[in-house]
Amino acid sequence: MKSQFYDVISVLTVILSFVPAVIVLLKKLWQAVPFNFFAAYWVVNGLINAMLLIKDLNKKFLEVAIVIYNAIDIPMMVGVIYLAAFSDRLKRFIRISLVLFIVFEIACLIHGGFDYDSLKYALGVGLLFILTIIIWQISLFLQQIEHASREKALLLIHGALLFQYGTYIVVYIFDYYLIDFADTVDKFLIYYISTIISIAIGSSGLLLKGLRRIPATAAIKRSFWDESRDRSAR
Repeated sequence: MKSQFYDVISVLTVILSFVPAVIVLLKKLWQAVPFNFFAAYWVVNGLINAMLLIKDLNKKFLEVAIVIYNAIDIPMMVGVIYLAAFSDRLKRFIRISLVLFIVFEIACLIHGGFDYDSLKYALGVGLLFILTIIIWQISLFLQQIEHASREKALLLIHGALLFQYGTYIVVYIFDYYLIDFADTVDKFLIYYISTIISIAIGSSGLLLKGLRRIPATAAIKRSFWDESRDRSAR
């Protein structure tokens, strides 16, 4: 029974990973760079999860692919959050911390090689890093009295990511510290279910009423967040 449920959930996760990108295309939101990259992140996530479903895939290739994805997952998402940030202080913190984190990841991979356990400490540090900047960004949104539709959408997306990466901490602990406490199926079920819930919350943000295609004006292309900066400065 659990095996059948696992099969359904794993396939559903892959399918739903492409939903945010479809919404961005249908609502013509591609000129809003943050929405583009958030959707692209979930697409990459879906492609990796699809690889896990291919039973005849070379195990060594799959292991290397997972290690590479684990290495780029947090830097990629941190970069997306950077694009969505409107606080200069937060952006400066992200720039400095991201460089240090990438150097740490590279050092871990050089020391341990392309092995799943090589990123044990880097992933732990990375999860704390990304949760810190997500909470920081959400707190900045909540400090504003007024919110445009795009800000409400990004608030929901950040909330989705907070839930997703918060749940990943549980999977991380099971993977590296409580290895015998839960089997592989249980760990993947936690991962898949958290991803589905996260995508659902993020997609609800993209579906918000009033969130429409952004006019292709030079002013808006220069700064997606001018209005937010103005209000936060008051």
